[in-house]
Amino acid sequence: AQRTGRNLVIDWRGSCYLDQPFTNAFPVFFEPVQEIAGVRVICDDQINQRTFPGPFFPAWWNKSTIDCAYRPDEQIFRERDELDQLFQSEQDSDANTVVCDACLMWRCDEEAEREIFRSIKPRPEVQARIDAIFREHLEP
Repeated sequence: AQRTGRNLVIDWRGSCYLDQPFTNAFPVFFEPVQEIAGVRVICDDQINQRTFPGPFFPAWWNKSTIDCAYRPDEQIFRERDELDQLFQSEQDSDANTVVCDACLMWRCDEEAEREIFRSIKPRPEVQARIDAIFREHLEP
């Protein structure tokens, strides 16, 4: 997003961590974030009122909604590889919207990952639970 001048949208709707499928899980667990490394971040429930312009990359996301209802693992892995190639090439995509809906763990720039993790903070109630678990299980 930084290299191409795009916004970063964090959309965790449909998360297995919440019972509400249209609630973005990110603001449930993390403090609001306006920007990361100079990139505008959209990460709240305003996502439900937004539409993102096509075409999309990877091409799978250009299908009609009904055709995208089931996404097999092979498709997810294929998208992960396409995204990896795009990011490693340091090129841009002709697509207006790049959808990263596959785990790219260990494929991204480590400093960029650190910048993201430095920029997000758990909500106080989540941090309190993390601290309690740490004290109970790890500190001694």
